[in-house]
Amino acid sequence: MTTNIQTLLIHNLRQMKLKHLTITLVSVGIAVVAGTEAASAASFKVIADGLNNPRNLDFDREGNIYVTESGFGGDGSDGRCIPSPSASYIPLCAGQNGSLIKIAKDGTRTNILSGLTSLALSPSGEQAAGPADFKFDSRGNAYLLTGLAGNPNQRDTVLRSPDLGKLYKVDLNTGGLTTLADFAAYEALNNPDGSDVISNPYAFAIKGNNAFVVDGGGNTLYSVGLDGSGIQNVAALPTKLISPDKLEFPTLPEGTVDPTGGAPLPPGYTTGSNGLPVSNQSVPTGIAVAPDGSLTISEYTYFPYPEGEARIFSVNPDDLEIQTLADGFTQLTGVTYDPEGNLYALQHINVSEWKAIQQGGIITGDISGSVIKIGTDGTRTTIWSGDGLEAASGITYGPDGNLYISNRARLAGTGQIVRIDPRASEQVPEPATIAGSLLAAAFGKAAMAKKRKREALAKAEMV
Repeated sequence: MTTNIQTLLIHNLRQMKLKHLTITLVSVGIAVVAGTEAASAASFKVIADGLNNPRNLDFDREGNIYVTESGFGGDGSDGRCIPSPSASYIPLCAGQNGSLIKIAKDGTRTNILSGLTSLALSPSGEQAAGPADFKFDSRGNAYLLTGLAGNPNQRDTVLRSPDLGKLYKVDLNTGGLTTLADFAAYEALNNPDGSDVISNPYAFAIKGNNAFVVDGGGNTLYSVGLDGSGIQNVAALPTKLISPDKLEFPTLPEGTVDPTGGAPLPPGYTTGSNGLPVSNQSVPTGIAVAPDGSLTISEYTYFPYPEGEARIFSVNPDDLEIQTLADGFTQLTGVTYDPEGNLYALQHINVSEWKAIQQGGIITGDISGSVIKIGTDGTRTTIWSGDGLEAASGITYGPDGNLYISNRARLAGTGQIVRIDPRASEQVPEPATIAGSLLAAAFGKAAMAKKRKREALAKAEMV
């Protein structure tokens, strides 16, 4: 490690609160994919390039793609900067360069919304928060979610950016935004998970007349009425207690005694074996509606982003009761389903983030990510790993049967939208870890009935 990198690391570990709230996107845990590799036969294509922190996307009825770009923040010359919750020595500065773009089938790009607030590490423009997700409902109405990645009490004052941390209904004809929920204000007043006061709405899904929003800063799930009735319910994601002495941390430079600088630990934090604070917080990043109508949520995990410890949750949309559906992943940043009920999980980097990339976008290792397919019977298959898939966040199953992913999604100027054809993959199954009692709820009774029918027919043929 060079001297410059050591300096960055020391400052980073001294001051960061160690919850990756801009959610520095990372992917497939080596523990999950050990011994398996995605086949090179799978189809991978770049659909759009040169994007600034691209995040989530959706399709309209004509098959056009709508992508949120979180932008690249500002230079701080106007004073709109706050300390980063994950890297306090690097300021998060606001600028008006977030956007929503449309990508037509022929590749033509159109700016649908521009000049939206972006908050990013300065001067790199990395890990931006701003336009975070966009969705259409079944009637064609459009909705936009904006992130924050900081203390919500500083949003309206220091940042002068009251549009961050909210869900909007969008008039695509005029560009008008109507506020449906203010998650930053709710976090500031209520702090649902009881830890440090941070908000970063990251993704949402629509079911019926409600939106379900995951906040990776507040570690919470919200249900919001799309009729203008506001926040209906909220639940904190469950923590996962891991003994700090079992966690792997960066090696500190010789002579470092107190990397926190003597600062008091935030609520919900403990001290690790080498003096670094850890939190056990969940950090949800992606959400999708399962075939049976339940919700499926992906988890990023907390610093030091332990490999093989990220979970996938199943949630009852009526009361937000949360159960663990699957475990053993690394830094998940999205989930989606195909029409057959197979689940696809996006893992942003295959190793703990700090092993591959430093705050400010300094790449020091392999930032390859992966896509893992979880079949209706629980079988796991890595359909793509590395080979162009890097630091991705946001995955959607497209109407053409392909997976669409925001690639290099934590970086400014080099972000991409990529397409992977899961049908072209030579699939290598992995041991299933999903409990059988949860399969029916997670993947739908219809899929299980089809499986039982196939088994019955196979037995009949053997008689």
